[in-house]
Amino acid sequence: MKRILTILIFVNCLTSYGQIDTLKFKGFDFVFTPSDTTLNCVGIDKFPEYKGGFEELVKFIGKNIKYPEKAINDGIQGRVFLTFIVKSTGQVVDREIKKGLSLEIDLECKQMLNKMPDWNPAIIDNKPIDYRVTFPITFKLRD
Repeated sequence: MKRILTILIFVNCLTSYGQIDTLKFKGFDFVFTPSDTTLNCVGIDKFPEYKGGFEELVKFIGKNIKYPEKAINDGIQGRVFLTFIVKSTGQVVDREIKKGLSLEIDLECKQMLNKMPDWNPAIIDNKPIDYRVTFPITFKLRD
């Protein structure tokens, strides 16, 4: 029987508007972009941040997503793209799966998204703004 090798977590942005910035953290690339398409910014003062930082975010996801037994038995591997907006208030809204993998894996990911607590918002020119965040999560099995 195959076993879980790892679940890789990356924060990425699917939106093609605004400035895109990348932050590296423990081998992960976190990419952010403004969700407000009318915003014309030169740079961002502060990225949206999970309360407790990215290390805590990775822990949260690891605690709240399990590789479903049926997906393991069926040999299902690949990436799921999850997206949400961190509002200027820090509230996480518009939680959705942009690209799913299987019914069982998608359900696990959706349940994790529904538990996602508020974040610290992005800041530009000392003003909090809405930012879209996307997580590609890779499910991979080993032989």
